[in-house]
Order: sequence, then structure tokens, then C-alpha cells
Amino acid sequence: MIIHTNRFKLNQIAIVTLSVVFGFCWVKEIKSAEKDPFSHLGSVSCASASCHNQNLGKGIPFSEYTTYTGFDPHHKAYDSLFNPRSDRMMKNLYATGAGSAATHQLCLNCHSPSQGESSHKTTGFSVFEGVGCESCHGAGSGYIAVHFTPKFLELSSEEKEKQFGLTNTKDLVSNNKMCADCHIGNTKKGMIVNHDLIAAGHPRLNFEFSGYLAQYPKHWKIEKELKRQPDLNAKAWAIGQIDGSRVALQLLQDRAELAGKKNHPWPEFTEFDCFSCHKDLRIDSRKYQSGYGGKPGALPWGGWFNGNTLKIALEDKNAKAFPSEVSLQMNQFGQSPGKVVESCKIAIQQLEQAAKELDNSPFWGKPQLESLAQKLIESGKINEAKYSWDEFTQIYLGLAAIHNSWSDLDPSGVPPEFTKDMVRLKDLLKNVFPNQFDSPKLFEDRFSTKKTIVQTKETFSSVFSSLRIK
Repeated sequence: MIIHTNRFKLNQIAIVTLSVVFGFCWVKEIKSAEKDPFSHLGSVSCASASCHNQNLGKGIPFSEYTTYTGFDPHHKAYDSLFNPRSDRMMKNLYATGAGSAATHQLCLNCHSPSQGESSHKTTGFSVFEGVGCESCHGAGSGYIAVHFTPKFLELSSEEKEKQFGLTNTKDLVSNNKMCADCHIGNTKKGMIVNHDLIAAGHPRLNFEFSGYLAQYPKHWKIEKELKRQPDLNAKAWAIGQIDGSRVALQLLQDRAELAGKKNHPWPEFTEFDCFSCHKDLRIDSRKYQSGYGGKPGALPWGGWFNGNTLKIALEDKNAKAFPSEVSLQMNQFGQSPGKVVESCKIAIQQLEQAAKELDNSPFWGKPQLESLAQKLIESGKINEAKYSWDEFTQIYLGLAAIHNSWSDLDPSGVPPEFTKDMVRLKDLLKNVFPNQFDSPKLFEDRFSTKKTIVQTKETFSSVFSSLRIK
């Protein structure tokens, strides 16, 4: 897991040639180019030097393809299937040889365009491009010939998507959904990372929308986005919390519905707190000191998508959307798949509605940002002795997003002490990863209250005691 530090203003702490003739074919009205589903043309269809490949520099308009091939990690998604780690995973899982990940459908579902194959692909389509332009923007045949014309540009984002297949990237809920298939999971599309895959060596999926968005090498003008949505970073955090939980619950519901079928064990261990099993059996461990909840033998449900930060993002008016019933079902021994399915359905509907309402709400000013930040800080103060790495990291990412929005609204208004304490908090979370480890193996030892255990000079208590927004 890489700490996603967001776009801090302090020092960026730390991610077919088109014929013009097509344009004049629309004399009277715009009509959908062809019936859905559209064909994938491949990212090369965006690579004309007269369009998105003018090579003017990273993030500059008309150089989107340049930015994608030169800076976007999605472009290397397919290549990563040939690295030593992927080879080791395939050897552990299937006893197959080097490069075999690139032929396995489970890997191709997320590491290649159009899940590696499509009955609607064209000669320009290639798995070698990685997660290409159309993976996010939609199959290009529907809009490639018309998306630059005046009448097309007059359409709403929703109309462009419905009629021509151009994905709506203008609202945050739509954006989160677009990322979530791979970065959280989608059982129906075969985009899943289960316990077997993690045990073989795949990183755990700790997706947090605002952090990923802030680090993403943008091929659009962020200034234009901020003009349209000044609270972009903070809203992305809150919507990511809510809609991320919805996606995670949909994944859980799908797993519960498939429970007991071949290759679908129940419960799926990735749904639970990893360190409830993967921990040192020491009587002086941090987990032992903070106490255990639930009955012996019951695994605690993973809190990355359904912890206290979700409650804060929902606020009082949407508090009922928090998946309390799902949590009750998942935190008891012998989870009933049927009951989990029913409670997931209710929670998913409520979270979906809450995310839409938030996406359409007035933009947040400084008072709202300060209020959210204070709630996150108080949560860290109250629970500094018992929160897990996941819970502290979610608090940090929320505060980082609020910090960024505050800086966008008032670049000179963010207290320098707040920025410095955020750096301290980030370092505490980042420095517990040993070399070559994807998990915070040193977390308990570093922050144990026992003097016999190796500790850092900084603790969560020392950071949160000084962390202020005024």
C-alpha cells in the first residue's frame, strides 16, 4: 500500500487521424453513430498529432495521449504482468511459468483494455496499450467522428454518454464508479482480488478516491475543474467514502449470493481485518492492549470502507445510510449469506442516494471544511490508542483532501502548523512499511505503549494533541 498524500500545496508531498469532413456531416441534428455496444478502437485512435498527441507537454490540452503514454501508470498495467512479482504470483497460484499472467483472464480483466477481449474490438485494439483511453472514456466508435463538433459539445455529459458512449467524467460519483471496478472490485465483470490472490502476492486493494485523484497525472486542466467545482478535493473525499462503501457492499453482496458455489468460499477472507489473523501472538501487542470486541472466533469486518470516516462523511442528515446492519451481520461468528445479502441491498440503496445528494449539493466553503477537519481530528484524538493503521490512514487522507480544498479556496489561509502536522502524520503512517512489504508490519511495534518495544519519538498522541486548524 502506498500512502496517497494528495496534492499538498506545500511541496507536492509524496502519481486514427480524424477527418474534418466528419464534422460537416452534421448539418441538421446529432444522431448516435451506432447502436450500443460500441466498438473499441484502441488508444491509437486518440493519437493523431492534430488531435490529442501534439506533444506539447504533460497535462497540456491536445497532448492528452502524450501525457498518458509518458506519465500515466495505467499505460503500464499490461506490462506489469511480465514483472517478477507477477511471475511469482502465477507460480504460487497455478504453477505456471514466466509471462503467464498476461494470458490469464483474471489478470487481463483489470490490466488490459476491454478486459483483454471484446466481440466489438477493431484492428486498432491491442492489449499492449494497458488500461487505455477507452477504459475510462468508453468505446470510441460512438463518438470518435463527432466529439469535436460544435453540436456535440453543446450536449450535456449525460447526453453524450447515453447517445454516444462517451463516459461522463464531470461528476464525482461517476468518476468514482469508473475507477472502482478495478480498484475495489466488480464480481460481474470478473474484476476481483480475493484472499488467494493476495496470499500469492497481489497487493491489497486500499482504494481512496481523493488520494488517487490528487496523485493522478492529469491530462486535463485542473484550474478549469476547480473553477467549476472549487471544493473538488474535499467533495471527492466525501463522495469517495460514500460511493466506495457502496461499491464494496455490492462486492460483498455478490459474494454472499455466490456463497457455497465452486470457487466461491464463504466468508471471503478479504472482507475482514487482515491483522485479526496476521499478527504477532504477543500479550503486550497494541491490539491486545486496546481490547477485543465481539465473540471469540468472530473475525472483525474490515473497516477500510466502513469505518468512522464514513460516518463523518455522511454527517447527521444521512447517518441512517451507514451500513450498521451489515456490520452487525459480518461481525458475528457464522455469517448468514442470506441475511448479508438483504442488509447489503438496503445499505447500497441508501448510500447511492446519499452520494447523489452530496454530488449535487452547494459547494463547501471554509466553515464546512473546518467543521469536517475538526471532526476527523477529534476522532483521531479520542481513538489514538486503539485505531488501526487503516483507520488512521483514512483520517489522514480526509484531512489531506480538506487541506487541499482549503488551499484551493484560500492559498495563504491554511495555517502553517496544520500543514506541518499533516506531514508528521503522513510520516508516521508511511514509515511502518519494511522494505518490499505492502503492509504496515511495524505498526504495532512502533506505537506500542510498552517501553520495551521499539518506538518512534513521534506518536499519534503527540501529533493529534497539537493538530489544529486555527
